[in-house]
Amino acid sequence: MKPISSPARTLRPSPIGALAAALVAFAVFAAPVHAQGAKVTAKDAWVREATGARKVTGAFLVLENPGTVARSVVSGTADVAEKLELHEMVRDGTMMKMSPVKSIEIPAGGKTELKPGGLHLMLFGLKRPLAAGDSIHVTLTLDDGSTVMLMAGVRKPGAMP
Repeated sequence: MKPISSPARTLRPSPIGALAAALVAFAVFAAPVHAQGAKVTAKDAWVREATGARKVTGAFLVLENPGTVARSVVSGTADVAEKLELHEMVRDGTMMKMSPVKSIEIPAGGKTELKPGGLHLMLFGLKRPLAAGDSIHVTLTLDDGSTVMLMAGVRKPGAMP
C-alpha cells in the first residue's frame, strides 16, 4: 500500500494575526516616543496690569515638562500685543538689567518658573489697556515646533504673589 500524499500547502499568515503582530510592534516601539514627546504645560499664568498709556507689560507662569527630553520656548504671541519677547533680569553690579534671551529651557521631567526679577515674557505694543480681572491669550512655540496655549489673568502690581 502506498502512502497517501497531499499537495504541498503554502502557509500564509491570517490577516488578523498580521494585524495583531503589527499592533504589538507599534505598542512596543511607540511607548518611548510618547514619553519623549510628552506635552509641556503651563500653569499659574498671570500678567502685570498695564495702566494709563503704558504699552508694555510682563507675563509670568510656570512651565512643566513631563517628558524625557528637555524642551525650550523659542517664541510666542499674545492676542493683546504686537510683539512678545523672552526676557531675563540679571544683576549687573548694583543694578538689575533686563535683556532678551533666545530661548527658555524647560528641563526633562522638570519645570521652569517665569517670575518677576528672573525669566519672564515681555509684551510690547499693547493694543488696549490691561486692567485687573482681564484675561489674555498667549501661545508659546517650543523648539520642536509644538505650541503651548494658555490664558493669563491680569493682576494689579500690589496683588502679585
